[in-house]
Amino acid sequence: MKFRAPPAGALVANSEFDPLPYYYRPVVGHVYRHRLRMGLGLVPTAGRRVLEIGVGSGILVPSLTAGFPEYVGTDLILAPGLESLVNPECHANFQVADLLDPNAVPAGAFDVVVCLSVLEHIADPEAAAQCLAHALAPGGTLVAGYPMVNRFMATCFRTLGFGRIEDHHITTPARITAALRRRMQPVARVSLPAFAPQALSLYECTSWTNRP
Repeated sequence: MKFRAPPAGALVANSEFDPLPYYYRPVVGHVYRHRLRMGLGLVPTAGRRVLEIGVGSGILVPSLTAGFPEYVGTDLILAPGLESLVNPECHANFQVADLLDPNAVPAGAFDVVVCLSVLEHIADPEAAAQCLAHALAPGGTLVAGYPMVNRFMATCFRTLGFGRIEDHHITTPARITAALRRRMQPVARVSLPAFAPQALSLYECTSWTNRP
């Protein structure tokens, strides 16, 4: 799926912790946008209903609503103006919802679930994985993305001006993938840098299916 980047100034952050400004910086913006392209590259082209968990500023809304006729976007806080980002041919709905609430979204309702840069913030990856699997329709696909969580990454974020990232990124990729693997079958993985093993990746995107 192609990444349709909204023009600078078109988005509004949903909180003070939203990384929105970094997507449009001259150098680091390339890295931030590349992570989105990694995730979108794993999104299957077939399917009708897509759920995005962690909408944030809505940076993925134009891309996902162009690729699916039905879209649901959730977050703990919804940014203003999200409706203006929706492709006119897509029926979209935005909801305030907590991923860990099993009643937040209907069970087995979505052909694709996209969850980028969310799971590292959740202390209980087992509960998160269970809720993600719960939302997928039979044979559906989950696309998840998450950064490495360690001292080196904390130093990198401080260099960018984001101090105390360790207060926000609390769950490692190893714990996330272990939890997902207990509930779904792995399909594909891409990393930054390309082909790096998990221990050496700055960021990775993985896809999963509940297909037997």
